[in-house]
Amino acid sequence: MEFIEYKYSEDKEKLLKFLENAEWKPGPLTAKNIKDGKYEEKFGEDGGLFFYLEYDSPLAFGALVKEDYIRKPGLKPWIAMIYVDPKARGNRLSEKMILFLENKARKLGYDKVYIVTQHKGLYEKYGYKLQEVIHGSIHGEDYFYKKYLK
Repeated sequence: MEFIEYKYSEDKEKLLKFLENAEWKPGPLTAKNIKDGKYEEKFGEDGGLFFYLEYDSPLAFGALVKEDYIRKPGLKPWIAMIYVDPKARGNRLSEKMILFLENKARKLGYDKVYIVTQHKGLYEKYGYKLQEVIHGSIHGEDYFYKKYLK
């Protein structure tokens, strides 16, 4: 088991292929943005796109970003784009990714992280507190969460 940041990977093509084949729209869109040279623009200097690998095969990805699809100026960092390959679900990989990203934020000096999601009830079990229900967003309804890091 290992986590690797895309920009430091020795096999970027494998990771791009995993993004492109993701059964979730942000995967292929992120692959396109990377190919178009927009990695730094999207993830910034304190952020990054991370992959969870087992036996050198990517099974999940997630990101730490300076802002997410719903803008909240002044709030950062954001945990974003948590995705687990369907064949690897049920193994707590989203939890492992969230904990990894929280630790990354902590090491960067942040004392809290934010998440905006369509999934109500998923992040509370990891200590996230609902801050706001946002209506009329791109999904119709999104949930804005905050967690203080210890």
